[in-house]
Amino acid sequence: MEPIRVMQITHDLAIGGLQRVVVSICRNIDRERFSVSVLCLRAKGELAHELETMGVPVFLLPQKPYGTDYFSFLKVASILRREGTEVIHSHNKQPFLDGTMGSLFAGSRFRIVNTEHGRTYPDKRRYLLAERVASHFVYRIAAVSDKTRQDLMTYQKISSKKIITVTNGIDGELFDKKIDREVKKKDLGISGRYPILGIGARLVREKGIEYLLEAIPELRKQYPRILLLIAGTGPCEDKLKRMTITLGITDQVSLIGARMDMPELLKVFDLYVLPSLSEGMPLSLLEAMAARCPIVATNVGGVPDIITNGYNGMLVDPCDIKALAKAILDIMGDDEKRKHFCERGRLLYEQKYSAAAMTRSYEKLYLCGNL
Repeated sequence: MEPIRVMQITHDLAIGGLQRVVVSICRNIDRERFSVSVLCLRAKGELAHELETMGVPVFLLPQKPYGTDYFSFLKVASILRREGTEVIHSHNKQPFLDGTMGSLFAGSRFRIVNTEHGRTYPDKRRYLLAERVASHFVYRIAAVSDKTRQDLMTYQKISSKKIITVTNGIDGELFDKKIDREVKKKDLGISGRYPILGIGARLVREKGIEYLLEAIPELRKQYPRILLLIAGTGPCEDKLKRMTITLGITDQVSLIGARMDMPELLKVFDLYVLPSLSEGMPLSLLEAMAARCPIVATNVGGVPDIITNGYNGMLVDPCDIKALAKAILDIMGDDEKRKHFCERGRLLYEQKYSAAAMTRSYEKLYLCGNL
């Protein structure tokens, strides 16, 4: 039998959690049963080369020179026909809508799977209505956490029969390699700094990084050589830089931009901190667990599905600067607790959050099988 032709549809392949899920699926999919490609709606991004090196075709939707392209779904339809696509796997709102509309105009029957990676509600009513209508044309909508699944039913009124939970997974072996920490710290120009707090994320309001910045003055009282490394880019970058100046913490914070060496950075971090206001199933926490890096995170979205407070990390309420600082100081002051968090986090990753297990779940959906 010919392999089933599956097309992943995403906004882009920039550095981010959703995009790394796409890459992991392409890397782990059974190539004898499936032929996989990726369609980017806006731009290719840094991870496209990795897929192309693996032999995965990456297509970019022809771009309108200016303004919003309200007929982009017609371009999607053209590519679906040209590539002989049989299964569409879209990721989040616009890929879901363009992929579904494109399939209708392509004139063939497609099996459609959409993954909802999580968002902040309430969203615009026209989007919620459009996705509710589109849900009638898909085989399944995969939510990355039970909280995300509940949100789809509550806010978008999508039938529970259409929604399943497929938790994210990562290629853990990438995050389990040994490095020379001191050499890496020297390369980063941070030798002698302790503790090193770290976060790798899109610099958007939902990540709550401003609250972590506001906690730094309190942390600095006990750890004068503390350093926060922020890896990532995004619309809030300039605001965060201005905040470091206003708070007088420019020597304690370093924004190092988008990075392709997160597995090594996680080995440098003494603590991974994710102060999000909302989340789906954050891959960054899975990566930290796979790298044996202790975690402090906020109790939002799918985070408590990953982190059990006091067992494999610490959870605090979002926007609570004092609680965030207290949790960080608590962990940094207890070597034994930090060690247990690292061991339990790695074990949990191995048991539940591998990229291979996630991909097998999606393969069953591509085949119209039940999980």
